[in-house]
Amino acid sequence: MLQLHSFLLYTHILAGALAMALFVIPMVARKGSLNHRKYGRFYTYTMYVLAISALVMSVMVLVAPTYFKGQLINQSTSPEDTLATVRMFWTLLLFLSLLTFTSIHHANRVLQTKGNRAPLRKWHYVAMPVLLMVVASVLFVQGILMAQHALVSPYLHFIFAVLGIVNGYQMLSYIFSQNVARNRWLIEHLSSMCGSGIAVYTAFFAFGARHALAHIGQWQLLFWVMPGVLGGVAIYFYSKKYEALNVRKGV
Repeated sequence: MLQLHSFLLYTHILAGALAMALFVIPMVARKGSLNHRKYGRFYTYTMYVLAISALVMSVMVLVAPTYFKGQLINQSTSPEDTLATVRMFWTLLLFLSLLTFTSIHHANRVLQTKGNRAPLRKWHYVAMPVLLMVVASVLFVQGILMAQHALVSPYLHFIFAVLGIVNGYQMLSYIFSQNVARNRWLIEHLSSMCGSGIAVYTAFFAFGARHALAHIGQWQLLFWVMPGVLGGVAIYFYSKKYEALNVRKGV
């Protein structure tokens, strides 16, 4: 099992590096162009590998933390606190993995179905945003416990709990709303793509680069939150742009 975990870790790292590079190309390329479609597909496939590998690793560690992180726990001066920290840390990673998978899958499916939302109303599809909101709620509860016991900073848990609940609600709203604008699927596609980029860059700063940023103390939270802020701004302007098109077309 340790070999499987190591294989998934290296696969995840390679996919993450590739995804961070690929994300920029379809975002800046003209929408509908050959480069936008081609590199968008490459990015989507890479993100599936990234998300699934992280999901499996997260479940493995959360199910058997003492097996996969036993050395870290046993060498700690407070094994119980370290075990609790490991669980909270990997729950956050589980959430980011789920956010990544849900966002990229939603972006892909709304592009395929366009204005037809019936295929999105099947239980296995609806289960994804619902599960995202459930895990986000767990994050929020963990944040409260972290604040009470002063284990580690709870701010990331609170921030991403809200982000997960909002994202899940927006997906469900699009799926089940009685009437939506004609090109609402395009807004959903672009915002979900941005959401997946937020997740991958946040995971990089929060996990991959945490040792490099450790010397700046609490300021590293700025780097962890920055992708969400910049991505949120991008989603806002993309949404406003295409909502304005709806108004001009009388949709």
